[in-house]
Amino acid sequence: MWKKRAISICLSLFCLTVLCGASNAADRETAFDILDAWTSVRWGEDNIAWIVHYPEELVEPWVRSEAEKQRMRPEQTEELRKSFSDELRIGSATAFLLSVYGYGASPVNLSPMGENIALIDSSGRRVRPIVFERRLDSPISGLVQGFVFFPLQADKNFSIAMKGLVPNRETNFNFTQGLRMESTVAIATTPPHGTTVQTRTDDSPQREVVVRIPTRRDDSTDAALLPPQPEPVAIDTSDFGYFGEAEGEIFPPTEPIFSPPPSSFPNFADEFVNDFPGPDSRQVLEIYLRAWIDGDTDSMYSLLSTESQGTISRELFAREVMSGGFRGGLRTGYRINWVGDAARVTVAKKLLFVRTLETKQINFVTEDGSARVSW
Repeated sequence: MWKKRAISICLSLFCLTVLCGASNAADRETAFDILDAWTSVRWGEDNIAWIVHYPEELVEPWVRSEAEKQRMRPEQTEELRKSFSDELRIGSATAFLLSVYGYGASPVNLSPMGENIALIDSSGRRVRPIVFERRLDSPISGLVQGFVFFPLQADKNFSIAMKGLVPNRETNFNFTQGLRMESTVAIATTPPHGTTVQTRTDDSPQREVVVRIPTRRDDSTDAALLPPQPEPVAIDTSDFGYFGEAEGEIFPPTEPIFSPPPSSFPNFADEFVNDFPGPDSRQVLEIYLRAWIDGDTDSMYSLLSTESQGTISRELFAREVMSGGFRGGLRTGYRINWVGDAARVTVAKKLLFVRTLETKQINFVTEDGSARVSW
């Protein structure tokens, strides 16, 4: 009898593994299909460029796929979902990844990037970017990738126009396949606001027809009455790239920065004991980063200077350090470069098959003989 039960359990586990694997594969295929649909490639003079739009519907299949692949717990999956959404500014902007490969003798020049790239919406209006990575604004040789964010677009019927790939000509990137995918999804789901649904009433099989009602446009509207577009902001990405291109020593997540005797200082959340010498900035940095990796925001907050704690609440501090993908990058390793008494911590972040680096500078002050973090 016990043999039959053992065989039954093994078969159940095998079936569960197969089903999970199939689910993971389906999610990954969905993510690939979405990426394929929203990728546009154009050739230039001695260069090739491609732009990928990251729509909101990409988040769930990609997160589920990664969570299953890495065997994440529910709270880790939720953290990944939030980090991914924050990085792509889902719900607040329209995100694109621009990749340019220049293989000619002269570098590709897209500067000034804020003026040479525009989103053209369904009405033909040119929309400037609100944020882009600064490396796209520098001469490009080899492969350079960076994110460009435009104001949030409710209508996906847009294209991207860019100068600099071909002399004296503008290059247009269209996403017709993505629009077709959007139309298919729109017909299969509840129609959005502004549409009507017509249903057959005879005995033949019912078929829904979605008719989009165009928004009335007053041609007499003066373009000057449109709200002014904000000046595009270039993200400082001077430290982006690969670890080999950055300064400082690399620390894998399993290798401590500094390992003092256990009695040198107390646990993260405890107050420093006066019987021991106050920890220096390197010791505090190790405690701070380990607490960050563990998600222990209370311990991190306890390491802030008195002045910093007076300017930011514990709750707001926790929200800020837990948002974005920096914590996830710390888990995979980091590089530290000391500039005076400030530490520049660089992490590698993998965002949908794109690897970038992000650097945060952590400053220190001395209080009662101990180093504290200045926020």
